[in-house]
Amino acid sequence: MTSSITHDITSTTDPKPPQIVRHSKEHSTMATAAEQQPLVKLELDRRAQSSIIYADGEDEISCTGGKESCNAESDDGSCNNQNNKCHGSSVVQTALNMTKLCMGTGTLALPFAAEKGGFIFNVVGLALIAVWNYYCANCVLRCWDCLHPRIKRGDLDSDIERSSSARQPQDYGSVEDQERLQQLDNRKPPPVGTTSYASVAWHAAGPAGLLVVDLLMLLLMVMLIIAYEVAMISFIDDMPITTGSRKIDIIIPSVIVALLSCSPDVSFLSKFSIIGLLALALSFIVIVWQGLVENGLTGFQSTMNLWPRNLTDASSWFGVVVFGYGIVPFILNFHESMKTPKHIGLAMKMGLILVFFGYIIISSGVRMLFSPSHSFDGDVLQALPTNSWLALIVRLLMTFVVAMTAPLIVVPCGEMIEGKLRIGVDEVRKRIAVRVLLCMSCTGLAEYAPGFVHIVSFIGCFCVSIVGFVLPPLFCIQLKYSTRKDSVAKMDFISCCDVGALVIGIITTILTSTMTFGEMRKSQQQ
Repeated sequence: MTSSITHDITSTTDPKPPQIVRHSKEHSTMATAAEQQPLVKLELDRRAQSSIIYADGEDEISCTGGKESCNAESDDGSCNNQNNKCHGSSVVQTALNMTKLCMGTGTLALPFAAEKGGFIFNVVGLALIAVWNYYCANCVLRCWDCLHPRIKRGDLDSDIERSSSARQPQDYGSVEDQERLQQLDNRKPPPVGTTSYASVAWHAAGPAGLLVVDLLMLLLMVMLIIAYEVAMISFIDDMPITTGSRKIDIIIPSVIVALLSCSPDVSFLSKFSIIGLLALALSFIVIVWQGLVENGLTGFQSTMNLWPRNLTDASSWFGVVVFGYGIVPFILNFHESMKTPKHIGLAMKMGLILVFFGYIIISSGVRMLFSPSHSFDGDVLQALPTNSWLALIVRLLMTFVVAMTAPLIVVPCGEMIEGKLRIGVDEVRKRIAVRVLLCMSCTGLAEYAPGFVHIVSFIGCFCVSIVGFVLPPLFCIQLKYSTRKDSVAKMDFISCCDVGALVIGIITTILTSTMTFGEMRKSQQQ
């Protein structure tokens, strides 16, 4: 999930709007009306930012980033040249991108989660967490729709023409849509550079909501950096080839991460994402081969626990799985990148189903394979022997991948800190100092932190759970009732579901975070 975290933090909600080629007379009329009528300007800007055009009959045509524009539209809203359609991700591509988001370094902790949860609890729980992610992602999308009501383009254009002549505010869309737009028109916009998800927090809870999301994302990134440092330490500790000093072994990869993070352009590091996926695939291939060599197929016939032994084990399982799924904070990025954003629901279903079956194989499958000879109390690479050259290659490759991936988290984290400290872009020395100190601090904390799986579990229970399961229904309730005059009188089924999801999310987050934090302290003392 780390590459998309970087994308979400560094992307802004003010992309270059796509240019729609229309007749010059109509275009000038729209521009004049936009200058005279704030609500019209808001709706036009909204359509440019979200890259969605709602034609007659609610058909949607999407443009991405302004790289290419639709060719001359006809009066009914359809493109004259079908060969010049705007580019964007298809449903399948979006589903695969979601799958790649989930199939990150966190998969190394899935056998540990299966060990803690038990076979039946793990399989059923993976399905329930997938459904939970789907529901909360829909909450975020409903928040986005609440902020950007869907209004037919024909209605808007006719109102623009009428307003240009009468110079009087005109009503368009439903009464509820108009009330929402009027409130948005009077509301202060979020700061420049605010992400799509954070902008929802801004409109739902104001500066306080934006601050909460920023702090949670900052804490999430700091803990991810620490988790990466801990992972590299564990990989190096199991290698037969070292410098002879554990401190030097720890400092070397940390220095590499710090130097790469101070580079003026780290975009080249994103090219290593495919190497990371290949390294993970190679790791699990080697692990499966090692399990077959040690136990054959006897592990699938052995007796295993079907349920968690206690609430602490269930909480550890919950944190790892929630960390792995974590698509909710980035659903708007996927939505905006799609060729047909209205199909985001289908893409989510396909992506979550792929992740569900992949997680079952990685977690329960690997755990059953090693059940006669190994118990997973750490990451999955601990099942590999320390004297095997193939295992050494896997550990070296994973250390390299983590070292190349960590700067993609350090840079946006440093930029958030620089923004809070009001450090300018031209103050290079201060920016370098912030990033170096960030890497040094995380390295020092990693030396005293518990294992990789325990950190991942706590991140999932606390940061990811709040951002993914608590805030979406809360923002949805707040936005829905703040944009309706009769909000107190009406409480429909969806609203009841949102309230139930909010209550369950709060209770689960508090309970599991407390349990996993206690487990972290216990593991650290050992």
